[in-house]
Amino acid sequence: MSLKSALRAPVDGQFWVFFNEDKTQAMLVVTPPQGDGNPVRVAEVVRALEEMGVAYGIDQQAIRDTIERATNLASKVQAVVAQGVLPVHGTDAKVHYRLPEEIVLRPLPLLPDGSIDYLQIDPARYVEAGQLIATVVPAQHGRPGRTLTFPPQTVPQRPGREANLRAGENVIASEDNLQFSAERAGYVYLAGDRLSVLPATPITGDLQGEQEFDSTLVLNGRILPGARVRVHGDAAISGQCERAILHVRGSCYLRGGAQRSEIAAEGNVLLRDSVVDCTLHTRRQVVALHEQVQIVGGRIVAFEGVQAYTMGTPAWTPTEVVAGVDTLGDERLFEIAEEIRQCEANIQKINTALRPYVSISAEVTSPEQKEAIQRLIAHRRRLEARLKELQHEKRTLTIQVNAPVRAEVVVRGTVYPGVKVTIGKHSYLVENDLQAVRFSVERGQARVQVRPLERL
Repeated sequence: MSLKSALRAPVDGQFWVFFNEDKTQAMLVVTPPQGDGNPVRVAEVVRALEEMGVAYGIDQQAIRDTIERATNLASKVQAVVAQGVLPVHGTDAKVHYRLPEEIVLRPLPLLPDGSIDYLQIDPARYVEAGQLIATVVPAQHGRPGRTLTFPPQTVPQRPGREANLRAGENVIASEDNLQFSAERAGYVYLAGDRLSVLPATPITGDLQGEQEFDSTLVLNGRILPGARVRVHGDAAISGQCERAILHVRGSCYLRGGAQRSEIAAEGNVLLRDSVVDCTLHTRRQVVALHEQVQIVGGRIVAFEGVQAYTMGTPAWTPTEVVAGVDTLGDERLFEIAEEIRQCEANIQKINTALRPYVSISAEVTSPEQKEAIQRLIAHRRRLEARLKELQHEKRTLTIQVNAPVRAEVVVRGTVYPGVKVTIGKHSYLVENDLQAVRFSVERGQARVQVRPLERL
């Protein structure tokens, strides 16, 4: 024996036992003996585990293996030597979109007034009616664990998070809320946790003849002379509307302007280019979106007013602008009454179809029959919601027709002679160039007032 070995004092092996955070496992740390010291004994470890409260799950073979490894490696070794029931944590739900996810999550493009710029919507958002938009892989909730101590305590698992995806407008969810399909053709978008479809009919090319669209028209082309177009939604026209008739239930965006056309809209009429010798009627506003937009000739009737940059020409082109007069109110009231009648009739038909299944004893014999009933109930719910909207619109429209005139005409550029501005019952004929002015009728006044914008 060498002198160095003889001088080294023997050191017995040592160990420590402790629980993991939730007491579902007991850990053993072993340091090896030095010199002629004694190794850790299995019985000592078992006794220590029992003293700290371990009631079951002690693995003596694991203890023995840990002691041997520490001795063989001549270093500290740690291992699990008692096992309870580990909690199995859940997994989050996943949504798989059937079109590029980044497109669905991207906000819809907007015009300066805050309305949707349909002409800038990515075509990849478009889906057909009935098309599957998204599927959900449901969350897995896992299972709880159990401590090693007596009495065993339940250790809660971390549940998976649900997708929190709901069907918005024009989207149908399956009964288990795991599949989402388009009820109507249009553009998919996500608002909060609601997946919706913006109903629209995109067309590339020019329109001619008589055309009718039951949703928003997105036209990448022109409306040709002689065309008569009716849109039951918004309309966005990229090209010029020339010598045509266009009636729009919603707002109308004319990116290419218009010439010698008749245009009527329930919502705003938004202009990105000039309108020449046109008749425009709207229950909202006519708004010029660019300083190069000119309103020349024709007649503009906007119940809530006009925001323009240039009106008329230096050549005294007769141009009439009317605000505070609702020329479309009576027509819209008639349309509302007709749609209310149709909604009520359709709701009654659905109630009649569902009557045999109202009874407690009624049985649904097949999945197809069950799905048909659910579709009828969903359709009735939509009709009832639409009925409430129509009744609200009818009340609002009736109030607006009888409300005091609040409209005004704002021109940020030039108003040329020959422009006649009428607000309510009062008119003003422009006889000299005016720059940056506001036309309005104040309460109690019987004339149109013209004031510079910078003073307001």
